[in-house]
Amino acid sequence: MPMVEFSAVLDCNTGNAWSVLKKFGEIHKWHPSIVESSIEDNQPDGLVGCIRRLTLADGAVVRERLLSVDDHNTTLSYRFEEAPLALDNYVATVKLASLTGQSKTFINWSASFDLQDLNTADHYQELIRGLIVDGHNSLQLFLIRH
Repeated sequence: MPMVEFSAVLDCNTGNAWSVLKKFGEIHKWHPSIVESSIEDNQPDGLVGCIRRLTLADGAVVRERLLSVDDHNTTLSYRFEEAPLALDNYVATVKLASLTGQSKTFINWSASFDLQDLNTADHYQELIRGLIVDGHNSLQLFLIRH
């Protein structure tokens, strides 16, 4: 099972970063690859089990189910329900931690998945890493502006 991880520091306090990340249905506000996002079936945003529908810049649709939200540990995870990728069992996790004595936040993004074609491992690891890094960089800019 391939795994992609990316860790960095956000230039804002953990509370501000968490307040943006835990709005599961509002990822389009800060992720550059997502032009529209919403929670399906009038479910409350952030309710474990809710599904967000994402429309990507190329028109593709991705549906993701929220698996867990932990306000105390500032961690959430979700999985693909439907995606135009030859992957199975995709699960992503985002974890935040305050840096002591600083208005900065350590963030760890991780994603694991199974491949439908073992020869595509490098391709999908780079693709997922690119989506995570682009999302991280845009999140940082969004947090600075808001």
